Amino acid sequence: MGAIAHLDEVDWEILSILQVEARISFKELGQRIKLTGTAIAERVRKLEDEGIIEGYSIKLNREKIGLPVMAFFKLRVRVEHCQKLREMAIALPEIIEAHRVVGNEYYLLKAVLPSMQHLEALMEKFLQLGSVEVSIVLSTPVANKSIQQQL
Repeated sequence: MGAIAHLDEVDWEILSILQVEARISFKELGQRIKLTGTAIAERVRKLEDEGIIEGYSIKLNREKIGLPVMAFFKLRVRVEHCQKLREMAIALPEIIEAHRVVGNEYYLLKAVLPSMQHLEALMEKFLQLGSVEVSIVLSTPVANKSIQQQL
């Protein structure tokens, strides 16, 4: 693990805005923070070089692209199946997140799917490795919340 970065208030302002509006121009970002576009560009490059900003992405509307079902798969698998589970999670396009956790489960997988039938078929695949519990998402009151400075 590397050293923890020491971010000042301006860095946090930049990060707060970029997490919501990654495509904002340096000029506009500078106007909001009251710095020049050049100064902002230097700070953003420094944050990228230090690995604080790891990249930029877009958010898709999953319903509009035919993936209205979101579910969490909670899995308990025997140790000898852990590698197979990791390989499946990487290979299956339905799985958009996979976490190894402590508690009653060993793995927590987030999936987006076109239908309940697809969810059932995916569940069958994972049942070959161990016990599976599925939670279907009804709504998402908080999603993709920005990381903010902790006081």
